[in-house]
Amino acid sequence: MVEDTKVKDVYSKGFEALNENEPVSKTLPILENSEPPVVIVENDDGEISGVLTRRRIRRSKLDPTSTKIKKLKQPAPYLRIHDSVSETARLMLENQVLQLPVYAGEKLVGVISYEDVIDAAAGSEWGEKEVQSVMTSDPFTVSPEETISQVLSLFRMQGFSHAPVVERGDLQGIVSIQDIMDIVYHAEDRSTRGDRAGNKEPLSNMEIRTVMSAPVYAARPDETLQEAAQKMRDHDISSLVVIEDERVTGIVTKKDFLEPISQAGQKRPPMQIQFSVKPGIRMTEEEKAIMRKEFDSFARRYQEALGLGNLFVYMKKYGAVSKGDQLIHCRLQFRTSRGPYYGTAEGWSPEEAFRLALTRLERQIIQSKETELSEEHSRRQIEEYLESEL
Repeated sequence: MVEDTKVKDVYSKGFEALNENEPVSKTLPILENSEPPVVIVENDDGEISGVLTRRRIRRSKLDPTSTKIKKLKQPAPYLRIHDSVSETARLMLENQVLQLPVYAGEKLVGVISYEDVIDAAAGSEWGEKEVQSVMTSDPFTVSPEETISQVLSLFRMQGFSHAPVVERGDLQGIVSIQDIMDIVYHAEDRSTRGDRAGNKEPLSNMEIRTVMSAPVYAARPDETLQEAAQKMRDHDISSLVVIEDERVTGIVTKKDFLEPISQAGQKRPPMQIQFSVKPGIRMTEEEKAIMRKEFDSFARRYQEALGLGNLFVYMKKYGAVSKGDQLIHCRLQFRTSRGPYYGTAEGWSPEEAFRLALTRLERQIIQSKETELSEEHSRRQIEEYLESEL
């Protein structure tokens, strides 16, 4: 069973640690050659103060020679060697950090990555489940002619990080937020070589066909999670497009693996909520309690129709600061016995963004043909929705 696998069985013993006052440039050769690609960050007292990854540096747009590590480090919880991989997945999702330090007693002994967790779970009984049990069904697709600006806007609004590229029903490629980051944040380097050399066109107007990855590695809905994980590992990719009858029916990413792993073996109510909040968003325990209460009310209404369910709440900053206020983007992913449901919204507080996203998710459930809500309940909910739009 996946919940029986411990950190000590899968973590990596090799790691590099640097003082947080060192320049970021000192981490670059380490991240290029280490596996997993992460640096443990220490303060002046020799205590662990966080981690730093290559992706974090890429997204910063800061000069690595003049920027100190402490400016870019991510606070990270630590694990002990006897913790389960399920607990590891939970901490990774809740803290949005995919590599965590591992302790044996008071001694730092290594690092565990999300790949370690997925590989361990895929090799267990859990890995015999089918891809369709965790995939995102009917994903947003984009066309090769759409621009970087258009696709980036879609990613930001919907909270996704990957999209299949489809032209006249045929799968042409896949584009990820990482592909866009590479071209946007490293434009000067890229403009001097390859087919983009000499291209003076604004980056935001470049077509997605110029940055998408092809060919696309695919999976079938009935493939096992173990087979899908092996494909990702063999080809060093973070997602697979799911194809059935030559049609795109879903997409599965490594984060889709982590969500059910984080819930494995837990004694819990039929419906449960889990938060994953980006750094910089202030959310008190009181606010979380209010959101849990709203979810409990929601769960009581839909438990009979939907069965078991896990609501994953993802929050991050959205857009520029306006008059001292910061919009917050909330994406809800509700995995139930009847299939997944999604809701997204923005608000000026975590509570407002959550409430709006939950309302939209509820509308999706009501409109879904797969639910078995009573005719009277559906009618009442739809009337309330129409009234709210007046």
